[in-house]
Amino acid sequence: MIRLKVTHAQDIKRIKNLLEENQWLNKSFKIEKSDSVFHIYTILESLPEKLSHLQWDRYEMEKPVQSLTSIRDKYCNENNVPYFDVPKRWTVYPPMLLFSTNTEDSLPREFCSYLLHHYQAMFGNKSLTHIALNRPIIESDVIRRPTNLVPLYGDFGPEVTDVPTVKDFDDAFWCSVVQNGIHQTWAPKYTMFSRGNIKEKKRILDSYKGLKGTIVFDFYCGIGYFSLSYLRNGAKVLCWELNPWSIEGFRRSLEHAGYRYKIYGEGDSFSSDDVKKYDACLFLENNEEIPQRLEYVQRNSLNISHINLGLLPTSRHSWPIANNLIAEKSNSSTIIHVHENVHVDEFDKMKGEIESSYDNGVVTHIEKIKTFAPDVWHAVFDVVIDKNCGVAH
Repeated sequence: MIRLKVTHAQDIKRIKNLLEENQWLNKSFKIEKSDSVFHIYTILESLPEKLSHLQWDRYEMEKPVQSLTSIRDKYCNENNVPYFDVPKRWTVYPPMLLFSTNTEDSLPREFCSYLLHHYQAMFGNKSLTHIALNRPIIESDVIRRPTNLVPLYGDFGPEVTDVPTVKDFDDAFWCSVVQNGIHQTWAPKYTMFSRGNIKEKKRILDSYKGLKGTIVFDFYCGIGYFSLSYLRNGAKVLCWELNPWSIEGFRRSLEHAGYRYKIYGEGDSFSSDDVKKYDACLFLENNEEIPQRLEYVQRNSLNISHINLGLLPTSRHSWPIANNLIAEKSNSSTIIHVHENVHVDEFDKMKGEIESSYDNGVVTHIEKIKTFAPDVWHAVFDVVIDKNCGVAH
């Protein structure tokens, strides 16, 4: 390949533009300076007349570490098509390749096919079948559907229905990932997966071992993000979720791990004996139904070790439900994990609001998970409710 040698810095931009216009520039290499000479790498085997006035030499095209940009360049040159933007980041969730949120939804389907047929090894997986773009979840959507997921390649399943059938579940496209040794499953077209929660999942696994004989309530369980960690540590879990696709993903993960479970819909009865029979009880309904579900459960009869309130941007709506649940049904001290989006200047204010909302509640720890915006954190407030304390803090 030809490498141009330029001695005057003011000529570089003009030459680079000319190379780019004609798709002659090798973007896999940066422009280098050596002994006052600038080296510009091209993909040319011979020198066109437009460049005949320049000095040049040849370089061996070593097999560089492949990048998506270099693959794009090769694809465009082979197919004589204009360059297009490619993402800088991606994540593999077998069998899906998911590009990051800052990319345009314009990757050609033909290029996606090219990637999967020729460059699977680059992504560390040889069984990829689907490609999608990911953009942020709409915060106002309480069901947390991935309305901003843009399928690029592959069949992601039937059109969304409010009440999916067993056939819909069977026909859907499912992904899986193993985090902290725990298998999780979800259908990306119908439910979200939050990669950033891995830090909090690990904290649960490491900090709250030995939960056998206790019950954990998860008010917003999703696909089992946090509930699966509590299960691993020996707890029984009672979980609420509005999205049937999330419940189905959770069910598949429970099945994979060999847990005993039951799913409750409207009209299905529940009793405290069910907690003895099953490791996980999944309620496909609003968590506002919790008091009614537990109406016939004996007062102060449940050993509730944790309550997880994992809804963003705020779980405030469920604070009184959690407070009443502990007051009426728990026979032991309980830790509530309150998830909130909080500005850095308002942590003390939020701590005070939380403590004043729970009987005998004391915030013992604040875990910063990740930033959502400048100076805004997804944080978890650990609130200890001491059932043996009769004086509010």
